[in-house]
Amino acid sequence: MAPGVGKHVPAPDGGAGVQRVFTDLNRKFEEQEAQRRAAALSLPYFDLMGLPIDEEALDLVPYEQAVAAAAVPFFKDGLLLKVAITEPQNPSLKLLLAQLAKRKFQVQIYLVARTALAAALQQYKKILPAFLSLKHEVAVTLGREVLEKFKALPTLGESLLSISASELVGLMLGAAIIMRASDVHLEPEKTQLKVRFRVDGVLAEILDFPLGLQHSLLSRIKLLSNLKLNVTAVAQDGRFTVKLPERNLEIRVSVLPSAHGESVVMRILGMQEVGLDIEKLGLHGQALKVVNHELKKPNGMTLTTGPTGSGKTTTLYSFLNHLNKPGVKIITLEDPVEYQLEGIVQTPIDHTSGVDFASGLRSILRQDPDIVMVGEIRDYETAETASQAALTGHVVLSTLHTNDAAGAIPRLLDLGVKPVTLAPALNALIAQRLLRKICPHCKEPYRPGSEELQQVKLALSRIPPQAAVTVPEHLIFYHSRGCPECHDLGYRGRIGAFEVFAVDEKIESLIFQQASTLEIKKAAVASGMLTMQQDGILKALEGITDLPEVWRVTEE
Repeated sequence: MAPGVGKHVPAPDGGAGVQRVFTDLNRKFEEQEAQRRAAALSLPYFDLMGLPIDEEALDLVPYEQAVAAAAVPFFKDGLLLKVAITEPQNPSLKLLLAQLAKRKFQVQIYLVARTALAAALQQYKKILPAFLSLKHEVAVTLGREVLEKFKALPTLGESLLSISASELVGLMLGAAIIMRASDVHLEPEKTQLKVRFRVDGVLAEILDFPLGLQHSLLSRIKLLSNLKLNVTAVAQDGRFTVKLPERNLEIRVSVLPSAHGESVVMRILGMQEVGLDIEKLGLHGQALKVVNHELKKPNGMTLTTGPTGSGKTTTLYSFLNHLNKPGVKIITLEDPVEYQLEGIVQTPIDHTSGVDFASGLRSILRQDPDIVMVGEIRDYETAETASQAALTGHVVLSTLHTNDAAGAIPRLLDLGVKPVTLAPALNALIAQRLLRKICPHCKEPYRPGSEELQQVKLALSRIPPQAAVTVPEHLIFYHSRGCPECHDLGYRGRIGAFEVFAVDEKIESLIFQQASTLEIKKAAVASGMLTMQQDGILKALEGITDLPEVWRVTEE
């Protein structure tokens, strides 16, 4: 007899596979029956099985009342409330609907299968307790005792691991604020939850949480940010406020699905200094003269270029503070408003209402401003409107994503702005990056290698006399070891490295010729523009930064 012939051979999973088949068939039958009943009763049908239940909707109806009415609220959007039912004539249901109507809810009922409703009722025990436990803790207030808890990076991980899950979010943000981090990253991996802070533009690994803490941390962050707790398959964005002793900080939250769970980034807005004097930005020599001269003009456009996170917004805010005087009306259009500036009308972009940079700019020009700041030029309509505003008596400040200052002109031409409009509208172009400043408490002089020194000398030799900067005769450079003051990172704070040039007759001629970026850059250098690398090297010679940081930021 062949092996297995005449014998009962069980399925690898016993009877589980057969049971699943019967369960699936039964559920399919129940859903078909619910569809038939819904059609007969002229009610909309809905397949509720497996749908994430909105915990805010669930919280509107007590469990006992939901059972009596055979009804579960499963979605809430403002006053719109969707409710799953099985028995339209249930007296308890009619009472519930009347109560919800008194509370001004616009109720939409859907007939569902009885099995699906039973599964939805189980959500009262699964998701509602966690929601209610966090519901009354929707603010983050950090006192001085929290902010003084974290002094050094090496002990930060240990400190956070010793704290209960309910305190983690607030204390983690307190640590980030003390370290002057701009972003907090929570990155789920296969076996752990990695926490990293972006400090002075560079990510620093802080610690690894056990993966079991991921759910409680995420629930807390979502609740604070007014995000859906039980939605995990789509990206969500929100924000909340952290209350500090002297001021409040806005936290912008992004949640994104990943292979091992949801990844979270919390952007801490308002951590950078604002209200700086222009001189403190890092501008010097001819660049400083150009900026001061062009900002005195009663009209025209000044553009700051660079990638995301290069300090463009801070530079523009410094310009606005310089220009903000009695008798001048300034309106900004930002996405989002990162810092509040006194005496200035700041308008946020509202994508939900269809307000973008182009439409928003048209609106604010009707408010009779003297100075307009547009967060970013992204398209032809914004570029054209901004250029026309600059030609009609307005000072326009904005940003553009290009690699260097000269590249802004071809970019605007590519967007469709005509040379005849662009040439007279432009006043000045600025490109920038942010260099980390070496810690003044642990910096010390050092001598670079011969190859590196040769690269420095070559760059310095190309500085035109018109740049109006002084190159020291003896080249002395500095680096830092790391100390408690800089959390052993060796750097503390950032400063700009700039390219700046005014649009003179030569540049205007090149715009009309639709010249290349290289041709425009050569003309700008000939008129006295420092390249960002040259500017960075000069800052290294001043002991502000070090050469590795200059190469990191400015080398292409």
